[in-house]
Amino acid sequence: MKRYAVIVVLLLVGACKSLESSSPTSEVKLSSEEKRLADSVLTLALDNEALYTIVEPIKPISTVMNFSLLIARPDSVASGVREASAPSPADLQRLQQLQTVLNRLQIGDVQFLLIPFKRAEKGRRYFEVVAVNTALLQKVIARDQTFWAQWGFVPNANPAVVLTTVEFEERLDRYRGYGYLFGYPEHAITFFVEAARSEDSTKQFVKRDFFQIPVFSSETGHFTYAIPKGYTPTEVDSALYRTATATLQRYKAMRQNFIGKDGRLKARELLDELLKK
Repeated sequence: MKRYAVIVVLLLVGACKSLESSSPTSEVKLSSEEKRLADSVLTLALDNEALYTIVEPIKPISTVMNFSLLIARPDSVASGVREASAPSPADLQRLQQLQTVLNRLQIGDVQFLLIPFKRAEKGRRYFEVVAVNTALLQKVIARDQTFWAQWGFVPNANPAVVLTTVEFEERLDRYRGYGYLFGYPEHAITFFVEAARSEDSTKQFVKRDFFQIPVFSSETGHFTYAIPKGYTPTEVDSALYRTATATLQRYKAMRQNFIGKDGRLKARELLDELLKK
């Protein structure tokens, strides 16, 4: 969380001007400050699991960062009132600056969304910035239409509506929905949902292992999903691993050539090269 907090501070400093959508990214006309902001967002995305949403369409959505702000309704304030919270003007300005960047930062089929979590405690609201591959999301909704139809979602549904609906849904539907959105295999999603259902009735934790797919920043803990204890990975898991790691190796080989004199990654320039196939 500390690492994300540092990046959030960097992203939210200063006012944001116009940031046009384009691909490749080098064609976008940006001020020097806007280039720094865009590179900060994309560095976080590419160094982590969003590489598999932006460069290699494996995951319909990927987390870019998590953070929280002291803007939620305190527990002591009744729900439904107009004066629900007393957010600081500085926090609202930071959110507006970040939202402006995300609204205008689009790479081909990929857009970036700021999603509030349902979770809030002691007046603090938690947020997630995600990269969404809209073309892949459409395919997933079409493939699993019998699941998504219960909310009226069809392949061209608005991605932000899909994500916020899943976030605020009943727990088991939320688990399955996020499983599809994050690109996990069907067997892993079903295991996680049914393990949670079993725990609700038996009050006994279902033991599990985890299938880990590495990202640049870490070998574990990012693109990962639960599997039954002692489970032997199948070709489905192996194919996913091979596709992801091939992309990661390509990214690692190219990344070292795009480090600026200040030590920062020239993420937009690197992304332009990565998207040339």
